[in-house]
Amino acid sequence: MSDEPATTPDPAPSPLAGNGGGEPGVPAAPPPEPTGDPRVDEVLARLGELPGRPVAEHVEIFADVHQRLQDLLAGAEGPSAEAGPPVPPPRPAFPDALRPRA
Repeated sequence: MSDEPATTPDPAPSPLAGNGGGEPGVPAAPPPEPTGDPRVDEVLARLGELPGRPVAEHVEIFADVHQRLQDLLAGAEGPSAEAGPPVPPPRPAFPDALRPRA
């Protein structure tokens, strides 16, 4: 044994650290997938502001995105031509052939 203090090697930098000035150890998220609705895509693009901001500021961005998406839903007037094919009505629980006869 030696009287010299034991030295530990410097830890390797975390692959999540140093992401451009944001919170240390937090990776940048990939951009959201396009939804097909340009209004929704525009709102979701605001999530791209998260990297580089302190986590304490994320709440404001999430709240804004949430409110704007709720506003879009509230303003929807039914299916549009851009929304795709209409959803078929639900099937009855019992098809006519299986309904009890009275």
